[in-house]
Amino acid sequence: MSGIIVLAVAYVISHFYRSFLAVLSPQLTQELNLGPAVLSDALGAWFATFAISQLLVGVLLDRVGPRWTTVSLFAVCGAGGGALFAIAQSGTMVFAAMILLGVGCAPILMASVYLFKLRYDGRQFATLTSTFMAIGLLGNILGSSPLAWATEAYGWRAVMAGLAVITLILALLIAVLVKDPARSETVSTQKGSYLEILKMRELWFILPLIFVNYGVVGGLRGLWAGPYLDIVHDMGVAEIGSIIFFMAVAMVVGSFAYGPADRVFNSRKWVAFCGSCVTFVCLGYWAFNPILPPVTLAILLVAIGFFSLCYAVLMAHATANIPQHMAGRGVTLVNFFNMGGVGVLQWTSSQVYREQENPEIPVAGFEGVLWLYFILFVIALAIYAFSRDVRPDATSDRSAKAKAAS
Repeated sequence: MSGIIVLAVAYVISHFYRSFLAVLSPQLTQELNLGPAVLSDALGAWFATFAISQLLVGVLLDRVGPRWTTVSLFAVCGAGGGALFAIAQSGTMVFAAMILLGVGCAPILMASVYLFKLRYDGRQFATLTSTFMAIGLLGNILGSSPLAWATEAYGWRAVMAGLAVITLILALLIAVLVKDPARSETVSTQKGSYLEILKMRELWFILPLIFVNYGVVGGLRGLWAGPYLDIVHDMGVAEIGSIIFFMAVAMVVGSFAYGPADRVFNSRKWVAFCGSCVTFVCLGYWAFNPILPPVTLAILLVAIGFFSLCYAVLMAHATANIPQHMAGRGVTLVNFFNMGGVGVLQWTSSQVYREQENPEIPVAGFEGVLWLYFILFVIALAIYAFSRDVRPDATSDRSAKAKAAS
């Protein structure tokens, strides 16, 4: 249990690293002359490298185990990226730091999910994963008002340097406290590949929503909400931090709420589908009304934050039919689409922003981003509607049979 606890704390830091740019955007724009599009590219680099790293992490989890997979990447790339960001003097250095941070944070959630999948009943998977994710989402809260306060008190460079030190300490604690599963749990004579998993037809209807869902909420929370409030409504760091704080809290509460929902309703598909429909409505309202009062926008961001956090249910839905001997590659492939979606959408949205940006109409660039998010969400949700539901009760039966056979 101590190992899971330290992984959870590390996951808090991981969420901080993917969300702090929204609050620091005014300072980075002022000191380093980095506009919203550049910062969007930097955040996209974090998510893209995080996603690509999942392919390596999956193989390492199945062959080496979660302990040293996590320690090596989190200590070298995580702490190193935080330190590089603290001394950054240009957009190139910020970009490089975000790449390192993406690689460093890549194994944390998957190491924990890997342990959940191998050691617990399949019916508990979504609850355990949602709870773990909800704890990690506290990093979003740290990256909102608390970051704004700390930045005003100590400066953003000192704050980032302190986070780099904390990252290194956590990596050392993971080395001491995390225990790999017994070898009999992880080694199998059966072989498998990512291509074999991708051939599973059931995934084709689920992966598009996984790709877009977190891509939207991660993009809004991680970056676009900050510049929107800064440029359209001329808000300062403290005000931006306050609104993002409430969105971050909603994300934590939403993740907790989704945890037991699939068991309560004995459905994964319809829990995720109904929640995603609320996100769809919020995005549509904002796209059709791009200039919203701050209070109305705050309510929409809170709603999007709460109802978008169905990833644990989507992952449970997607991985329900993946064999145990490919557990590491299965969960990391799903996470590749989840995190890769944020990276691709950040780069795509930054290009849309550049094309639509108009100094005389501050909202013009953001309006294009909102329509991009809305249209992609509609397409992904329509595809997901044709997926086959996998109920937690059925998953529990299969898990019990697999353990009995082993």
